[in-house]
Amino acid sequence: MTGLTVAHVNDSHTWRGGERQVLELMKGLRDRGVNNLLVCRAGSEISRRARENGIETAHFPLMGEWDVASAFRMRTFLAERGVGIVHAHTAHAHSLALLALTGNRSCRLVVSRRVDFHIRGLLSRRWKYGASVDRIIAVSDAIRRILIEDGVDAERVVTVRSGFIPDEFTEDRGTDLRSELGIPEDAVVIVTVAALAPHKEHCILLKAAHLVSRSHPEVRFLLAGEGEMRSEIERLIRNLGLRQSVTLLGFRRDIASVYRAADIFAISSSEEGLCSSLLDAMYFRLPVVATRAGGIPELVTDGLNGYIVPVNDHVSFADRLCALIGQKELRERMGARSAPVLERNSIARTVEKTLEVYVEAVGNEKAERQVNE
Repeated sequence: MTGLTVAHVNDSHTWRGGERQVLELMKGLRDRGVNNLLVCRAGSEISRRARENGIETAHFPLMGEWDVASAFRMRTFLAERGVGIVHAHTAHAHSLALLALTGNRSCRLVVSRRVDFHIRGLLSRRWKYGASVDRIIAVSDAIRRILIEDGVDAERVVTVRSGFIPDEFTEDRGTDLRSELGIPEDAVVIVTVAALAPHKEHCILLKAAHLVSRSHPEVRFLLAGEGEMRSEIERLIRNLGLRQSVTLLGFRRDIASVYRAADIFAISSSEEGLCSSLLDAMYFRLPVVATRAGGIPELVTDGLNGYIVPVNDHVSFADRLCALIGQKELRERMGARSAPVLERNSIARTVEKTLEVYVEAVGNEKAERQVNE
């Protein structure tokens, strides 16, 4: 789509799965001839990484979804740069883009939605998800179903799953985390990689760990991630007597070392759009124990490449973990079965599907011919 300019709006200061996806998407689109601009906050991690990768950035305050001043500045900027599509990647970016594009139908609006909860409020249903949004990209079929249930026109909602990013690990040998933490080579290590946020429900994993430790006191749990729930999680670890079994790793840049140290990957979320860390774990051939939340069952088939348990059921979670702890061959078989999942959910596929969405949004034959060349 040579000649098309897309402005990607992301207001996040943090560097999480969503920001990784945005950067890799822009790099892939650039390779297909799309001119990308990143609208973001000055000093943000995504801004720094985008500039390192030769992607042009434009900085605005982006102080919440009702930052009218930023929206009007964006409006002028988009017109000056001849932007054909604005792609909003967060909830606040969604609102800001709508404000910036009010009355401007020459520029199309594409919105990504990564959360699997229902639309809250009549204003959101009518304004944020109304006809002013040309296409909505849901990162899982589960999210698409919820949007349609909430009254969004099915023709405007497209599933484009977050893609696995192999480059993140191919050159990162990281450190020997087991040696660093003094974990014996024969000990089973269970890891989770997730922000310490309420919907990740680390409390369920810790309660499961408490049950597991009764019969398998040698098992170690490693929790990688940082966030608002850290103090509460630390308190629960103390209260459950898990200080010898559970280690909080915080934010790790060498995340590959966490996966390499693991035997089992666990995710205990109550809400989950898709969970890109699951794809990362599958790259390292780890069997998975996960909740039936959001798009997780689209990646994990119960009994094939892992186990799926009900949300908020720490007893079932502990039971499935114990089923894997004592069976190394089963862990290896399950871990090996995720290869086709990675093939179906590559970042290259995400780029191609997103291009198709842009063609539909722009709606001209010339763009379609350029995509097919």
